[in-house]
Amino acid sequence: MDIASILMNAVERYPKDTALVYADRRWTYGAWYERVRRFAQALSDMGVRPSDRVAFYVSTSENSVTTYFACQILGAVAVPLNFRLSPGEAAQVIEDSGARVLVYGRYLTDNALKIQRRLRSAHDYISCAYDTANVPEGHHHFEALAEQTVDRGELRPSPAGDDVSALVYTSGTTGRAKGVMHTHANDVAIAMNCVMEYGLKHRDKALHIAPLYHVGGMQAFFIPHLMVGGTNIVLGRYEAERTLEIVQSERVTTLFAVPTQIQEMLFHPRFKAFDVSSLRLITTGGSAISSATMERVLNEFCPNIFNGYGMTEASLTLLLHPEDTLSHLGSCGKSTLISQCRVVTHDPDREVSPGETVAPGEVGQLVVRGMQVMAGYWNNPYETSKKLKGGWLHTGDLFSTDEDGFFYFRGRADDMIVSGGENIYPREVEEILYRCPGIQEAAVAGLPDPKWGSIVTAFVVRSDPNLNEASIDTFCRASENLAAYKRPRRIIFLDALPLNPSGKVLKRELIERYSGKAA
Repeated sequence: MDIASILMNAVERYPKDTALVYADRRWTYGAWYERVRRFAQALSDMGVRPSDRVAFYVSTSENSVTTYFACQILGAVAVPLNFRLSPGEAAQVIEDSGARVLVYGRYLTDNALKIQRRLRSAHDYISCAYDTANVPEGHHHFEALAEQTVDRGELRPSPAGDDVSALVYTSGTTGRAKGVMHTHANDVAIAMNCVMEYGLKHRDKALHIAPLYHVGGMQAFFIPHLMVGGTNIVLGRYEAERTLEIVQSERVTTLFAVPTQIQEMLFHPRFKAFDVSSLRLITTGGSAISSATMERVLNEFCPNIFNGYGMTEASLTLLLHPEDTLSHLGSCGKSTLISQCRVVTHDPDREVSPGETVAPGEVGQLVVRGMQVMAGYWNNPYETSKKLKGGWLHTGDLFSTDEDGFFYFRGRADDMIVSGGENIYPREVEEILYRCPGIQEAAVAGLPDPKWGSIVTAFVVRSDPNLNEASIDTFCRASENLAAYKRPRRIIFLDALPLNPSGKVLKRELIERYSGKAA
């Protein structure tokens, strides 16, 4: 099975059922499939052939999913770009991928023109402007192509499982973004894994507030709902109140939201004005939620919360199921149905085999093997060889397990704090802080210090405006699960933590911003 066949199967089974909702437009599976095919034919008429790359620089919208599936109908490779990238950053990705076509959002026209002046690799530019009057000279109009192109029935690719379906670029928080090669076999496996783990059904209505250029939004949420013939409701821009309105009006049953978004909705002053009883599951990941907040989420928002861990290189490898949420708070659960996960000795100075597992409670690096693991990095054999060894993906993430086999994220290997010669894992300090009354969110990082090398620093978002440094320090001192040398020596209060689109805290940004500043 390939990605295009997932859509075609849904069309055959549910041609008259609603496939896609965006803004004030709705498409049945039959109508949307015809639109996707017309756009695919338009790309073919521009010279796009199987294995050619098509980049799309578009906000979360119908345009982005239609482009993605048009690529699959063609046998081309989809290259989704973060629409927040600067023109220079976007141009780097397009150039690296060798994309011959760029589809761009209606609000990104100026950026697209700057990209065009920098590049010669892309031959055609497609604007998602509302009307042709706003389309730059020489560019195509998305709506005209999707509605007016004649589908001549010529497009019948049959990609192999190991053919690349998408190049998904990493966020670049640890350096220049790399193109992660997702094959058809990878993405079909991810979709089936999510269908089985979440128990998705044909009558499910999924609300998409996560970016669709991200694996968590597309491969692990949109495509699985497509696989079962569900309804995909796409929200162009996340806002807490608007999300609650749509949950109520559309009777949404499934939602993927990062912890920050869940808390924003739960603590919204008008939360109780909305009927959210249709929600049967929320899936989340990326950071922790305090036990007090989680109890409120389960009692007031949705009774079934799935907490997952994955990455662009291997989506949804660990999952905590609802029945274990409170008893194993902070855990990422256990291996999913298609995954093998081990925690091995972390030693940057030598190659460690997957057999060198650490004991429960000890911290090591997570290695993963499974059908969802990437084929490698695009045109980057060196980085591929560093990440993929003996069939195992070396994630660079630090984990521990407990006696029951549940996995706990302890931070990135690069984030480990060395203070006075002691290794400190930020996540273990964060877990303590999340239990402190008055803390809504917390992130821990090491800031430079002339005496200790680095000092443990807590960046805190308060739910109680009266919370101060002294009360946090008193709480940490009283904890039986935090050694004295691991206590935060600096506490910095913020209105919000900086996050990337997948909900992960940008610790490098915090370190750069606050290094050298007086306490």
